[in-house]
Amino acid sequence: MVEIQSGLQENTVGAVEQFAEIASVDPLVAAMMLSGAVITGLAVTIFGVATLGAVVSSIKRGLSGSEEPNQPV
Repeated sequence: MVEIQSGLQENTVGAVEQFAEIASVDPLVAAMMLSGAVITGLAVTIFGVATLGAVVSSIKRGLSGSEEPNQPV
């Protein structure tokens, strides 16, 4: 287990160092990497919130005990 944790830490630190080295080559490269990180972060956040909302809604519906199917409004 310790080997897995140390390997994960080494890989993470190595990846950060490698990305920093690549980003320091040119300001345009750094801007592209930053914009990619922002877009990815926004997508992960939006889909994460949507998934969490669906799970919470499903749990609430399951705990309420209503056996009625969803009916259109």
